[in-house]
Amino acid sequence: MNKIIQSAVLLLLPAVAWAAPVMPYGTYLVKGAFKGEYNTVLRDFGTAAVRAQRADGTVIAESTVATADAEGFNFILSIPVASKATPKACEVGETLDCVFAAGDETLKVPNTLTVGPPIHVGVLTFNCTEVASYTNAADGTVVEIPTSYIAEAQAYLDETAPGEMYDPWGDYDGDGVSNHAEFLAGTIPFDESDFLHITGFAAAEEGQLALKFERVGGHVYAIASSPSLAEPEWAARRVRKSKDGAELDQVLADGEDGEPGETVVYITPVAESGFFAVEAK
Repeated sequence: MNKIIQSAVLLLLPAVAWAAPVMPYGTYLVKGAFKGEYNTVLRDFGTAAVRAQRADGTVIAESTVATADAEGFNFILSIPVASKATPKACEVGETLDCVFAAGDETLKVPNTLTVGPPIHVGVLTFNCTEVASYTNAADGTVVEIPTSYIAEAQAYLDETAPGEMYDPWGDYDGDGVSNHAEFLAGTIPFDESDFLHITGFAAAEEGQLALKFERVGGHVYAIASSPSLAEPEWAARRVRKSKDGAELDQVLADGEDGEPGETVVYITPVAESGFFAVEAK
């Protein structure tokens, strides 16, 4: 069985003295997953949208969610925070409702979402992270990256490559993986030996393959395959976290946030030959 590596992040750099403001105005990312009783109800929605909105229905932020893991729904909300509430932004400490919507159906999650560090939604607690936007001049792609991450990377660059500014589209360690892809995967963009990659394969059961790859806790990964590398046509592959588990489109890595380790997923059916890729989402 052949394999191909497709890498894509949390930065693990030498400690740099830097302290972020407690809650400056700007755009913040809220990343979380609904588990337990919430997941049981939300799973009936299939693909849905999660919204942060006021009681009057004004939507401040919205994002599509899907069943990324058998244990819960993963989502990321990008919430703008201003000095005072506006139709498109909220102010620090403002209470917002968390609502899931699918078609004409909506489900208001119990309790509230309050914009401030940390953020509480239902029985879950999320960290509130300030982000900066970058636009790729080549194709217009826009990405958002935590300012704390950028500050650490820039501090490292100031010591090792004075005058160079952080560029998510560059490849500082020359490992063939862009800095933004390393951010997504949780790997170190300044270490050529650290990148997301498949570490091995093992036979599980007839018609099933166990695929191993390095992962970082708190990150979400997906698997794709192609019958050839000449003109690869990558197709998403559903996987299981256990031999008899539910089929998933994506996998939420085990372990604490930022904790490196190895994940095993099971793929069925398996062709006699082919190439696989692992991608951070």
